[in-house]
Amino acid sequence: MSVEVNAPRGMAGESALPTASDQIDRAWWILLGAGLCMFAGQPAVILFTFGTFVPEMAAATGWSRVELAAAIAPATIVAALLAPFVGRLADMVGTRRLVLLGGPAFALGFTLMGYLTTSAFTFTALLTLTCALGFAATPVLYAKVASGWFARRRGLALSLTFACSSVGIAFWSPYAIKLINLYGWRTAYATIGVTAGAIIFLAGLLLLRDPPKVIATEGAGEAPGLTLPQAARGATFWKILAIFALITGALGGASVNLPVFLRQISVSGETAAMVVSFAGLAMLIGRVSGGIMLDHWFAPRVAVISVVLPLLAFAVLLVDQSQTTFIIAALMIGSGLGAELDVAAYIVSRGFGLKAFGAIYGMVTLAYGLASAIGPASTGVALGAAVSVHIIFASFIVTLLIALVLLWTVRREHLPYDVSGAKR
Repeated sequence: MSVEVNAPRGMAGESALPTASDQIDRAWWILLGAGLCMFAGQPAVILFTFGTFVPEMAAATGWSRVELAAAIAPATIVAALLAPFVGRLADMVGTRRLVLLGGPAFALGFTLMGYLTTSAFTFTALLTLTCALGFAATPVLYAKVASGWFARRRGLALSLTFACSSVGIAFWSPYAIKLINLYGWRTAYATIGVTAGAIIFLAGLLLLRDPPKVIATEGAGEAPGLTLPQAARGATFWKILAIFALITGALGGASVNLPVFLRQISVSGETAAMVVSFAGLAMLIGRVSGGIMLDHWFAPRVAVISVVLPLLAFAVLLVDQSQTTFIIAALMIGSGLGAELDVAAYIVSRGFGLKAFGAIYGMVTLAYGLASAIGPASTGVALGAAVSVHIIFASFIVTLLIALVLLWTVRREHLPYDVSGAKR
């Protein structure tokens, strides 16, 4: 029996991976391809334009804003449930094949959503279909590419790849409102889909390549760590799932609905979209700075910083909901939202090792995805039902305080593996 492992270049005649230096020398263009796919991926293109479209759709059609706001929940739940299967499929057939197929599929979903939507119900169904067709726009694939091509600078590679999603968040919402103003929401959705699908397809065709693999003898290079069932028997595993689900639910609910909050205080659509772009830029800074801090500080404390800033933002918004305050709050919320996935991946590797990293991190990603559905949808429904923003912001504060308490209970002995995956 044989297993596939990463290995350095060996003796003549071996078919082996390049050394870490060779990987870095030859993989930056590949990383650029992964970054472009993340730029046009689901979080930026679907999730963070959603709040821009809902008020415009409701105003143009008279459809219920509550029903439209609720559409994000089943769509993002489907995307979250598909992520582990997409990762497994990439292991079998390669990431690049999925990208070349998935880019056009993503464009098709958006086009159908734009031109076939006839009611709030069909919008929900077609948005869910678009998330399913957006299998090439999920972060799982590009985390796999970055991890496979980089060794010594894997953390940097992952950070840069995820940071491209933040750049996308800063770009796609203003792009969406410009298209809506020029052509209406239907053509805007189709145009966004064709643009994003083309970026993914061309990046896959011209830049992206699957990491090389080698065959080794049984047991060689097997990474230490826990299996998923072993990890799930410990309290730390469930604590990590709860922490990042709570953080994502609160920050996602606030950031996705920022345009809706702003429209309630009579801010124009263009300005609301610009505030979302500010949040995206803050996410970029949060991701890069968070990655740097992880190399020097205890990872749960880095996560504490990413929670405290948004918590302060919500506390300020309880007192004042002016346009200026919302802009400042958007920056603080974005900075926290930007660091969470990188910190989660790091904590998983230190808590459970690398033996079943994909399976364990996949479960964290699933929890993150479900929270990404529930948080924005429940917030959107509350706004549509005229629930006081003070109650909404107070609920965010309570949620983040619970996450803070759980984070503070994670000790060094709960994260027993070093950065290479070996147990200390």
